[in-house]
Amino acid sequence: MVGNIVGPTPPDIKEKCLHLCRDYLGGVWLNITVADIIVKRITGGLVNQLYYCGINEDKQTSDEKVPQEVSIRLYQNKLLINFNNKGYERLTDVIIAQLLSEKQLGPKIYGLFESGQIMKYYKHKRFRNEEQNNPKLVAELASKLARIHATDVPIRRTVCPVFNNYDMLYSDAMRLFDINLLVNECNCETLRDHNLSDELLWLRKTVDAVDSPIAFTHLDFRGGYDFGSAFADWGRLWDIEDTRIQFPTDNEIKPFVESYMKESVKIFGKEFTRDERNSLKNLIKEVKVFSLCGLMFYTLFTLKMNQSFNPDIPFDKKAVMQRTEYFYKNYYNLKERIIKENLLNKP
Repeated sequence: MVGNIVGPTPPDIKEKCLHLCRDYLGGVWLNITVADIIVKRITGGLVNQLYYCGINEDKQTSDEKVPQEVSIRLYQNKLLINFNNKGYERLTDVIIAQLLSEKQLGPKIYGLFESGQIMKYYKHKRFRNEEQNNPKLVAELASKLARIHATDVPIRRTVCPVFNNYDMLYSDAMRLFDINLLVNECNCETLRDHNLSDELLWLRKTVDAVDSPIAFTHLDFRGGYDFGSAFADWGRLWDIEDTRIQFPTDNEIKPFVESYMKESVKIFGKEFTRDERNSLKNLIKEVKVFSLCGLMFYTLFTLKMNQSFNPDIPFDKKAVMQRTEYFYKNYYNLKERIIKENLLNKP
């Protein structure tokens, strides 16, 4: 499967991948040349680039101890500041990758190096509409997320960078562009009618009021954010760029949350359900509130965007502003639904 590819592929990528495989895998990789391997870009570009690297069939061996094909992740500059590790921003990534690999919650790790990782290659598909409509896969995803949230990791628990990074993206956008002028020129009605700075303050207060339990997540410690990352895109028609996001109904959210709760009870026992924050009603509220966070990130990221990530496509800020308006409009549609359902006034 090939996903969204952003940014150029290094011209010496085959040599680089072979060098890494020789260093970390050994075996047959020591006796082949770049002509004997296949390297394909799988996805990525903004934060990581992911490559498939495999040995041509005529050069493969029967040695099961040495993988004949792998995935190689090469780090790029992070979009968001890691306030946990200012000296080495990828330290947390390294720790998490190894822990989740050992717990079989992430890819098997063959090698960790300063600029990336070598991992087992898995044939895969993206988790999109077809998968979202498969109850078995939804339950499996929710169960694995519960196990990830329950993981005890040796990183700081007192820093959640989400809103610090939102503020940074907003400030950068205001510094780089005359946003008010662009909003008017591009007829961005939602951005014009609803002040984004005020909205950031409201969202921060709303998230704090939800009082989510501390849990490990892909953003270190803010468990509900994973719910939002998943459901902000749930049901999105990725092949139609300007479609309105149809946020899932409670009946569509419920099976995911119930599977998450079931797995959490297996891990923590009945103590999990004694915490009112872990009730079905409250977790569904978390899904909705943190989906606002996901949509806000897309809004701010596109607002700040000042270059094309594809060298073959000229940068057009006015076209990008239409994407900003699209995400902010969907953010506001969901906010109005949350308010209409009176969720924020319920315990």
